[in-house]
Amino acid sequence: MRRLAIALITAAPLLLAQGTGINLANGPVLGFVSGSTPVQLQPILGIPGASRLGDALPLPNTVTQLYLAPGHSYALAAQGPVNPIALLILRVPSGSQTNPTIVALPGVLAQPDLVAFSPTGRSAALYSQQENRLQVLTGLPNSPQVARDMPDVHLANNPTKLAISDDAQALLIADGSGAVYALSGNTAPVPVYRTSNVSALAFVSQSHDAVVGDPLLGTVAIVQASGVKVLVPAEGCQPQAAVSTADGKTILIACPAQRLISSIDLASGVANAYKIGNSPSALEAVGARDTFLMSPPDGGTYWLFTWQPEGPVVSFIGALRHVN
Repeated sequence: MRRLAIALITAAPLLLAQGTGINLANGPVLGFVSGSTPVQLQPILGIPGASRLGDALPLPNTVTQLYLAPGHSYALAAQGPVNPIALLILRVPSGSQTNPTIVALPGVLAQPDLVAFSPTGRSAALYSQQENRLQVLTGLPNSPQVARDMPDVHLANNPTKLAISDDAQALLIADGSGAVYALSGNTAPVPVYRTSNVSALAFVSQSHDAVVGDPLLGTVAIVQASGVKVLVPAEGCQPQAAVSTADGKTILIACPAQRLISSIDLASGVANAYKIGNSPSALEAVGARDTFLMSPPDGGTYWLFTWQPEGPVVSFIGALRHVN
């Protein structure tokens, strides 16, 4: 078990004068925390080790669900059963938006059951079980377009996971039986790997190599054009989520049952484990390099995991407070 640095911040910077509000242009915004009841976004203000939540941003009342892209510069916004998914712009060149704008995406699915982003967020894949239809979006967020529209995706079992590469040329889909297929054009899905259960499916950054996590077997498979390498994460990790670092050299695995993050060096296959104080089932890339929001929150507190080869750092996000 490797040592983990924990960055603590004092309570003083967390206090806001009542009624002063937040001006996002006055400081860095790491990313956002989304809520579903009601649908809302709270900015993460500051930097890793000195961050706090800000006031919720006003959202269009048509938004029913949000899918935050890696880096949190934009989100895909569902708007009910009829209106197509829209683009919600969260950052512009001058900074983060205090009133996020909705950009219509005509022809895009309305209520996808699965949404997956590429590691950098330049591409996305959406699947609707009701329509049995899969779409690939490219050029995100500045020049979005539907690059592929695939009706009648034929699998033996219902799809459960999607993954797409940064260049949108590689697309994987997993079903409930543990089978993973490659999708290309209008040809039939091609089996590339089978395991007992797929809890994590993701591409490595700037690569067509993919990661498949199985919590029942406690394995992580690296699916490459040359074949499949099956690795075992450290400390009995049962993987639930997987992401790669920006350089594509390291895979980070969320292991909520063991309350740890496992790292795997792709070149050597060496695995390490880092004990943490919460049980993350998701790792979301925020605006700082190789920094990930661990969710769900632990006892109401969100935590960040920042990868550094010399030793990762965990820091908490302070809650928004007001002083009477």
